[in-house]
Amino acid sequence: MIVYKLGDSLYLNITNRCTNNCDFCIRRYEPGVGGYNLWLEEEPTTKEIIEAIGDPTGYKEVVFCGYGEPLMRLQVVIDVAKHLKKTYPNIPVRVNTNGQANMIYGEDITPQLEGLIDVIFISLNADNAEKYSEICHPEHGEDAF
Repeated sequence: MIVYKLGDSLYLNITNRCTNNCDFCIRRYEPGVGGYNLWLEEEPTTKEIIEAIGDPTGYKEVVFCGYGEPLMRLQVVIDVAKHLKKTYPNIPVRVNTNGQANMIYGEDITPQLEGLIDVIFISLNADNAEKYSEICHPEHGEDAF
């Protein structure tokens, strides 16, 4: 499922891939959230995501958050966010992330999100690098914290 609704927000599930393997992640215990099966057989194209969104004007926000780390598909996030900002400029766009995109791409990606993403939620999940590594098992080790 590409698009799912929780509360008054529209969520976009665009990948299963993640640089973490968190002990508490829903992927370990459930096929999805809120009754939605979020496991993707294949990653949707930008066009498929935009078509699945339809008209989001009835929602408080559109959120990139699903079964994986959305910023692993940075260009898709950018392209979909551009569409949303052009077509529905008054709807806020949020990304829920593990905060490791700069490590994934080897550069600061935040300038690419400027003007497209209104809110970024970073899941910290621990108060220090050792504890974070212990429960999140990041590919990048303690540096991911």
